[in-house]
Amino acid sequence: GLISITDEQAKILSEVEGNLSLNGLISITDEQAKILSEVRYLYLNGLPSITDEQAKILSEVEGDLVLNGLTSITDQQAESLSEVEYLELNGLISITDEQAKILSEVEGDLNLNGLTSITDEQAKILSEAECYLSLDGLTSISDKQAKILSQIEQLSLGGLLTITDDQAEILSKIR
Repeated sequence: GLISITDEQAKILSEVEGNLSLNGLISITDEQAKILSEVRYLYLNGLPSITDEQAKILSEVEGDLVLNGLTSITDQQAESLSEVEYLELNGLISITDEQAKILSEVEGDLNLNGLTSITDEQAKILSEAECYLSLDGLTSISDKQAKILSQIEQLSLGGLLTITDDQAEILSKIR
């Protein structure tokens, strides 16, 4: 796919009224981030990394921001990206407790499906999120984590391979 664009092409493409998927892009400039942040539904899954400044700029997206190519983020990037209403960071394979705290402030949907495990502390932090939380990368959870995560109003654990009867009972209480 398309791996780079010019600023002029970004301006033209940003006029789209629906989704803009530029999943082949492997890098963008700050100027392109500023232009593309005008798009309501922006998919940039090919980006392996972004700068703190680009995260701040992209946080202006008013709808969906999908950055599944990112495998890690800084705390500052998490802070900026938490301003987005719908955020997908399915490429993240781990997060810090601080990043969990920051990202739990997303108000709409938060997708962290690349996480294959979380700590009890991260489960506790994420359980305070008031958004829809998707942790479909988790293949197993402890009883303690099930109890903690059951406090989340909207939760997806679609990757679990097995659960105990106790965990099923606990998770059945999700509203």
